Amino acid sequence: MDFFAFMIVALFILALIDLSVGVSNDAVNFLNSAIGSRVASRRTILVVATGGILLGALFSSGIMEVARKGIFNPEMFTFADVMVVFLAVMIADVLLLDLFNTFGMPTSTTVSIVFELLGAATAVAIIHVVHNPDSAPFYEFINGKNALAIISGILLSVAVAFAVGTLVQFISRLLFTFEDTRRSALARVTWSGVALTVITYFLFIKGLKGAGFVSAGAHAYVDAHTPLILSLAFAFWLGVSWVLRKSGINPLVFVVLAGTFSLAMAFASNDLVNFIGVPLAGLESWKAWSGSGAPPDAFTMDILVQPVQSSHYYLFGAGVVMALTLWLSAKARTVTQTEVTLARQGEGAERFHPGPLSRSLVRLFLALGETVRRLTPPNMQTGVARRFAREDQAERLQDAPAFDLVRASVNLAVASILIAIATSMKLPLSTTFVSFMVAMGTSLADRAWGRDSAAYRVAGVLSVLGGWFGTAAAAFFMAACFAVLLSTFGAAALGVLLVLVGLALYHSFRYHGEREKRSSHARTLDASAFSHQGDLLRQQMHELLSECSQAVDLSIRALLAGDRQPADQAWREVGEIRESSRRKELVFVRVLKKVRPDPDGDLLDHLEILACEQDLYQSVETIVDAARTHILNAHEPPTATTKEQLEQFNELQREAVTSFADDWKNGRQGESDYRIADLFELLQRATASVVG
Repeated sequence: MDFFAFMIVALFILALIDLSVGVSNDAVNFLNSAIGSRVASRRTILVVATGGILLGALFSSGIMEVARKGIFNPEMFTFADVMVVFLAVMIADVLLLDLFNTFGMPTSTTVSIVFELLGAATAVAIIHVVHNPDSAPFYEFINGKNALAIISGILLSVAVAFAVGTLVQFISRLLFTFEDTRRSALARVTWSGVALTVITYFLFIKGLKGAGFVSAGAHAYVDAHTPLILSLAFAFWLGVSWVLRKSGINPLVFVVLAGTFSLAMAFASNDLVNFIGVPLAGLESWKAWSGSGAPPDAFTMDILVQPVQSSHYYLFGAGVVMALTLWLSAKARTVTQTEVTLARQGEGAERFHPGPLSRSLVRLFLALGETVRRLTPPNMQTGVARRFAREDQAERLQDAPAFDLVRASVNLAVASILIAIATSMKLPLSTTFVSFMVAMGTSLADRAWGRDSAAYRVAGVLSVLGGWFGTAAAAFFMAACFAVLLSTFGAAALGVLLVLVGLALYHSFRYHGEREKRSSHARTLDASAFSHQGDLLRQQMHELLSECSQAVDLSIRALLAGDRQPADQAWREVGEIRESSRRKELVFVRVLKKVRPDPDGDLLDHLEILACEQDLYQSVETIVDAARTHILNAHEPPTATTKEQLEQFNELQREAVTSFADDWKNGRQGESDYRIADLFELLQRATASVVG
């Protein structure tokens, strides 16, 4: 096998990996509304989405034009050049998308592929110009006008999606309210007919547009008779919604499932080529070059200018890989959970920490809201407040859905119509950006971001937005660097980069698994923090005491040995305790808001224990921080006398905490030889010894 044949094999191996990491991230686009509203079991939702993916794969437009000529002018590149570009793009895409998946952050596969192509093509063009001074300037190798149109269209879609989602959800909530399904029965049937008509239009315009087996005449007929088709579709779906309502079935359930199917189909028919468009373009390039007999650095790629329809076998096979990933990928669940958490109606543990910008934005909108309130007539304020009043689902259900079917249907219908309109007008956009920003807009309009959660939710949205811009920058520079390495070192660089991809995937898989275990454990603790279950409370206290003792033990041993590694491990463990403490503080505040004038004894016991946990954590953090700082600053090691005192203390604290923790675990906390006050005194002595 020659080097270029090996490059083709590497491209398709990377394509399989890219399909997996890509659908793990893009699954949030079509799953979040169904999963957040719990319209059906997760298994049913995945079955519906799988059907959409497989059908969409058959309807795919084949090799994406942006991978062939949308970003660069292929006729100015040689075969050797484009193979370097394509490999650099695929390696960067796999690494970048897997990184976002590992941390549960949604990003845009369209943005990543566009900027990777732009970065790699720019780097190769510059290298080509350096080696051939008589050639055209490097910027003529890049399709700058088209690239700028794609980027500006994607950015514009962010603002439009958020604004439209906010407006439509506000109007929808005025029509439907939250819990009263009897008074809004007619509105729900009508809205269901409208939403299903929108989804039908979306399927015709977006889903069938690139289908190779649909004739041009059929497309022309749909375009010429769109008003008639929509009118007939509305009448049909209105009738279906009315029949469902009379049968005792909420028609919004059908709307959400149909919307999930349509978005999954659109994702596969459009975004599928983000993952396999580059390898298929590379395959076509290799076939053209191998039959020409020309040197690889002299054969220009004019063939990529011509449109090519890919084999349906390739497309359906890619769809199968995507469907399997949807069922098996734990990272897909993590990314979906991020968006559902940001959009949920109720309160709970927040993942993101507010910063100065998010706090300033919240204060600004509170001030604007107060200004609007003063200008609004009192009768209108009362009427709007009545439509937005809802029963507290958190009090009725311990594990309520993140939001209701009304908001889920608005998310899907608005995202579908925006994507369909942009497609019909041939405007570039990112389905991820549109879906996410519509969901955030509907959350804002639905008053899901209350005073206690707004700063955290805004911080989350800003983090995702920052990640999107980070995607563009990282994609450009990663692909450019990989293109330089491949152009300079050839096969050696390719081998090293493939090994790098394998190692990165392995370590991210392990890290994600460990991170999910910690998150799952934290969610269990959050759910039971004030559940009045004695066994859970004792187990939590036992674990906290053991973790604190282990952190102190690690820091003291690190100080005695002058070893930074156990000190860093102790600091990481303290960080996890800090996060748990922060979450419990949030729960504490929310519980206090609902406390009756005469709280029961169990609640007071819980609050007293929480206060003790805070003191315990702060003492441990002081010890660990002092020991780690001593090592990091390379201070003089402790004297022999201090070492002896520290060893004695460490043995004493391990014995004390072990006894105290075991007594708590076995329900004998009142019989322990050690009291909490004694434990605090030991910790204060340790703090003084370490700091001294």
